[in-house]
Amino acid sequence: MRDIMRFIAQAFTGGFFSHYNEHDYDTDVRKLQSVCDGFDTEAVLIGWNVNAPYENFILKLRERNIKAYLWLPVFSEYGEDAACAVDYMGEKHKRAVSDADDDFTFACPGNQTNIELAAGYYDKYFSGHGFDGIFLDKIRYSSFGNGFRSAMGCFCDCCCAHYEAEGVDIEEVKAILGMPDKGFLVPDGLTGLRYTFENSLIDGFYRSRANLITSSVRKTADMFINKGLAIGLDVYAPPFAYLVGQDIEAMSAFSDYIKPMIYRVTDAPAGIPYETRHLVNEMHKNGCGIGGRLEALWEAESLADAVCFDKQLRLLKEVSCDIYSGLEINKADFCATDKQYVNETLQAIEASGIAGCVLSWNVLAETVNSSVFNRTTCFSY
Repeated sequence: MRDIMRFIAQAFTGGFFSHYNEHDYDTDVRKLQSVCDGFDTEAVLIGWNVNAPYENFILKLRERNIKAYLWLPVFSEYGEDAACAVDYMGEKHKRAVSDADDDFTFACPGNQTNIELAAGYYDKYFSGHGFDGIFLDKIRYSSFGNGFRSAMGCFCDCCCAHYEAEGVDIEEVKAILGMPDKGFLVPDGLTGLRYTFENSLIDGFYRSRANLITSSVRKTADMFINKGLAIGLDVYAPPFAYLVGQDIEAMSAFSDYIKPMIYRVTDAPAGIPYETRHLVNEMHKNGCGIGGRLEALWEAESLADAVCFDKQLRLLKEVSCDIYSGLEINKADFCATDKQYVNETLQAIEASGIAGCVLSWNVLAETVNSSVFNRTTCFSY
């Protein structure tokens, strides 16, 4: 089984228009080569700074027979080029920019202009570099990390028309979201990778949200498929994916592979500790005590523990494309990863039988990788 498990590395070059220091290139190449050689990686996901020397990176990767995927956001990062999402009170979503040179303010996912932004940026800034595929990121609604109202999704005219067309009384949804007691937002069950809700209106609303995201991401993916490019998708860990509109099973039908961000020690956006805390806090502040319900549905004491991780991998194995579980290997104050955590996680991934692992979230930053941290030492058991 050891020879079957495959590895991909993920490298962040900065936001779209960040400065790229040409003096960093040699260092970045050495870091990439160290990780790629140590784990015998098959691909690198790299982006999305328009100023980075991608032709040079790709030439170095091709020398090792490694594919290059452009890491590209879809419904965030585009600033004034994008049509804003609107909450159920009719207000634009609040801006949410991180310290890590990326933007977590999400635009409307149903707006055709927003759907076409990623392909437009690719044609303008990246098409001549020789990428083998596209890795689409930020394909969702806001999470509870951006506040309760943003987490409920987009209620612009375009999105509301979609909900109504699928039989959702969106005015009734807006009305009950204004009620003091919002216990109806607590999931009632887990069917595969999708939550169900006892309240039929909310159940239909969440299903319609997911259908909108799936449809819009497919339209974006098709633009790249028509260019002859392979498609990878970045999604949330399964306990949170459906809550941000990601139906992993549905999206697997048009993807070559999906990378769920099962970041079990990262206390930052997409990390399970971070998303759990914000979900519980935002729900509680808005009349919905959800504490412990998701853990019960996943039959685990914690959404970040090994039991929950194993269940996620078992369910993910049933989707229609390859799954590469994201594994943070960065050392930062918000990411308490270490060699033991990485080794144990890799062993669980290998035992699950999924395709492999994406070494995340940025191998160009400080990682637990070293000359003795590689494929061999990780599986020395």
